[in-house]
Amino acid sequence: MIPTTDLFKEAMRYSRTMTARMDIVYDDEVIEANVPLLGSGGVSTDRSSNIRYQATAEMGMYPWDEVLLGTEGTRARLYYGLSSLGTNEFIQVGEYQIFDYGRTNRGSLKLTLKGLEQFLIEAQFIRPRTPPYGASTVATIASLITEVLPSAQVVSLQSSDKLITATGAWEKDRWGAITQLAASINAEIFCGYDGQFYLVDAPDLNTLVGQFQLDGGPNGVLITEERTSTRDTVYNAVSVSSNSSDQTVPPLWAWAYDDDPTSKTYFYGPYGQRVRFYSSQFFTTEAQCQAYADRLLTESLAPRKSLSLGASPIPFLEAGDPIRTYTTQTVMPSTTVETYLIQKTSLPFRGAWSAEMLVADDSITEDAG
Repeated sequence: MIPTTDLFKEAMRYSRTMTARMDIVYDDEVIEANVPLLGSGGVSTDRSSNIRYQATAEMGMYPWDEVLLGTEGTRARLYYGLSSLGTNEFIQVGEYQIFDYGRTNRGSLKLTLKGLEQFLIEAQFIRPRTPPYGASTVATIASLITEVLPSAQVVSLQSSDKLITATGAWEKDRWGAITQLAASINAEIFCGYDGQFYLVDAPDLNTLVGQFQLDGGPNGVLITEERTSTRDTVYNAVSVSSNSSDQTVPPLWAWAYDDDPTSKTYFYGPYGQRVRFYSSQFFTTEAQCQAYADRLLTESLAPRKSLSLGASPIPFLEAGDPIRTYTTQTVMPSTTVETYLIQKTSLPFRGAWSAEMLVADDSITEDAG
């Protein structure tokens, strides 16, 4: 969750004016600050994407004004804020590569913005590279990032590390190497709201604790709710294996499946057998494979749910945040409490904030009286 004040969070429940602005940055120096943005853009976050933060933005510009930005290394920092309850507060909602832009003769410039992971996706290995045997996984992740982005900050919040023993060469995909290294220590790596890279433990849906409460009712922010159901991202089995090129090492493999005969997604039941596969040379023990398979299965079985919050923007929530919802029924007084892991968010600069979430636990109905 993006750090902000309690007043900012509380203001989301009341009448307020939200605005967006941008800083233009080149070589880590701000060359134009506080550029106002028009309302047609927005920010999205996606935990399942290689790029966590992406955005579009539109700025007003006279046709004769010089363009101070471009696609040749200029970055954009976006900020979203409010004027309400006597406060004027902005929070940063991403730092971006300017991927492309277009200028009209009517006085506007439209930008397509991608998170800083895009630089690493583009920076493929020029020739195959062998992983550094015996080196720290965390230190290697940081090195692969700073080779391309020397000033990048890598924030290590994960709880484990291990020495690299894989010997298979990386062919081209630098970002793929980084994410596989993170997965080998049960972690995730992404560029966050402030342009820093965060290495964090992969969330466990069985132990999530909500960091923010979305509630309905007269003083709530939860206006409308829509449940969705899809087979597209739901699997009832996970197969995890090593893919080491060392022929002297026996292949490692583990799997996990829905073994509850009463479950609607029981592996041997009417749902069918839908398997999710993952392999990495950085899994060096069967215990690692099994732990990763168990975690992926929990996530793969979780129902997906989409929430639309009407006109209430929640800019400080991002993909990867655990939250709780409290929906109060007025006809038969009761409250439904659920915990979710945010998978995706959409924050238009004008319009409704929305999110796609994983249900982390079963709903609990409480007496509202």
